[in-house]
Amino acid sequence: MLRRHSLIPWRSWLGALSLWAAFPGSARATETDQYFAIDKPPRDSLEVLNEKINRDILGALALVNRRASWDQYSCQDVAHRVYQRFRISGLHKIELWAENSPRIDRVPTKKDHRRFEAQSSIYRNARLWDWGLSFGIKATFTVAGVHMGADKLSHFFQTGWKYHQRFRELMKKDVPEREALERIVRYGVETESGTLGSVTTGVFSFGDLEANYQGFLFYRSLCRDEDPRLLKTPQGWRLTRPFDWRDYVSPQFDETVNNSAFVPMRWEEVRANLRRDYCPRLDSETFLEHYRFYARYPRKPDDFNTRYVRELLARGEVPRQQDFSIWAACGRNPPDLAQLAAETGGSSGAGPENAATEPSTPAPRYEAPVFDEAILRPLLELGGGGFRNDGSAWNALLRTRFLLHETVGPEDTWDAVRTPEYLLWASLDGHIALGSTPEGVTVPYADLRFTPVQRRFELNNAATGEELAIGVVLLPLRLTRFLALDRSLGVDTSVIGVRARLGKRFGERQRAGVFGAVALDSPGYKAALHPSDGYAFQGMHAATLALETGAELQLGTQLRLGLVLGGSASIGLGWDPGGSGFSAPADLGAHAEAQVDVTRFSRLFVRGQLEAVLEPGRNRILSTPVLLGGATFRY
Repeated sequence: MLRRHSLIPWRSWLGALSLWAAFPGSARATETDQYFAIDKPPRDSLEVLNEKINRDILGALALVNRRASWDQYSCQDVAHRVYQRFRISGLHKIELWAENSPRIDRVPTKKDHRRFEAQSSIYRNARLWDWGLSFGIKATFTVAGVHMGADKLSHFFQTGWKYHQRFRELMKKDVPEREALERIVRYGVETESGTLGSVTTGVFSFGDLEANYQGFLFYRSLCRDEDPRLLKTPQGWRLTRPFDWRDYVSPQFDETVNNSAFVPMRWEEVRANLRRDYCPRLDSETFLEHYRFYARYPRKPDDFNTRYVRELLARGEVPRQQDFSIWAACGRNPPDLAQLAAETGGSSGAGPENAATEPSTPAPRYEAPVFDEAILRPLLELGGGGFRNDGSAWNALLRTRFLLHETVGPEDTWDAVRTPEYLLWASLDGHIALGSTPEGVTVPYADLRFTPVQRRFELNNAATGEELAIGVVLLPLRLTRFLALDRSLGVDTSVIGVRARLGKRFGERQRAGVFGAVALDSPGYKAALHPSDGYAFQGMHAATLALETGAELQLGTQLRLGLVLGGSASIGLGWDPGGSGFSAPADLGAHAEAQVDVTRFSRLFVRGQLEAVLEPGRNRILSTPVLLGGATFRY
């Protein structure tokens, strides 16, 4: 539905959603290609990334300090709040920000990214579907002269935190520090050999191991006994010295220097692409200067990861890195880095005009972020109108949406790309029809959805109008009643569900927009009571899939037109004593809704639906069209 400049290409987005839905708390395996950037280096983003990270850290401190119980937080509690500013439920906010912010210069650009993946990446191949690369190939940007992929940000802030937690647990058990450091690096090796590397993408990244370890050093610096970065004062928690990427970044982040290893099938593809695209250019001045610059790059004070990984290489406990280098692919001997470092060249290779390898003095001062959203947001939406299904008279309609409590993790207004997160409690929405019969008031139709808990993450790009929202819901419940389809009560409940929405706004003022959304619930319990014979189906709710798409046009400050199209399918497995016994009933639906927002608080709507029930155990299909209309008011 969206055009080519979407937040994430549809193929990658659908694959990513599938994996994320299956493992909502896990990290994501992604790859990057720095070879492509050697002769087209991006502008250095050191200052921008330094400001972003420091504002996020200061934002975490501000959220802690606004709490009445801030003085009861330990330093490690505050460090965990810092960690939470960079990721949520397996999604890496900092990585998504870096991939979308107009402040970050990236290679390739968003406009050219799909073509790069298909025609220029070292990972391109002829496979119909490369499941291991469902998340796509990350773009490259420059930090302190070093080329690195956006994936290194998530390794730094997420896996680095896992290193930190494991290290603290080991130290509590009186494990010697050297052994504890070795164990956390080995943990990183296990992840690269497993779900974060070889098993999924077919890539074992030594660059990821370095980013993991440097992230650990950052988290360790927050609360260490000597000169901690976080300090508790009478006024609240404060940052004693700013974050600076130059304390952590090195050429070990660049996979043209610290190259990855590959499983045989992936290496066959990568090697062919290296030979075709880069072997003829190895002797060019651009490539020589690239490696010359890195050969002269200052060594990090703490290079334990580099030294220990070399020990593991010597013992054969990790893949032979040298067998997968560009030099091996081209049948060449690697250059003598010491000799390269001694040479003089015209430029400075990767990011020459911006490369700064020593922190500036004095350190810059960063402003705390400005939060423009309330922490708590209740919501009540009520409306009325009419309801009619095929062959029935008009009935009164009640439309409701009720949100008891929503906690917003406020987001900084500093950048066009914002990544707020929400925690929702007790949401109820749906329709109830009320009719009149000689026996009194009846309820011929009801469709209510209750969500006890939802955690949602959004990415909003004000510069491009792109929007992404992904959420996890716990114990979603749907209650239905439709006498025209022989159902006096239906219950569908699930253990967990996933929601995702992708949108794009157009125009100079972004008054027009389109969106697509998907919802998946599974598994759970399903029941349906049939008034025709008094029997009830009971069994397992296997899955519910709902899709929706729509468009809107903002005609003024408050007047808005909207159109929504959608459909859903729900499948159950169980026992129906009123039929043939075992049955697999399905609820099917399709709808179209036109909306007119007259003010910020009121909406007119007309909705057409087609409802159907497929019951193989009873050898029947029941269906009927439905028309709803009315107005709602939001409070």
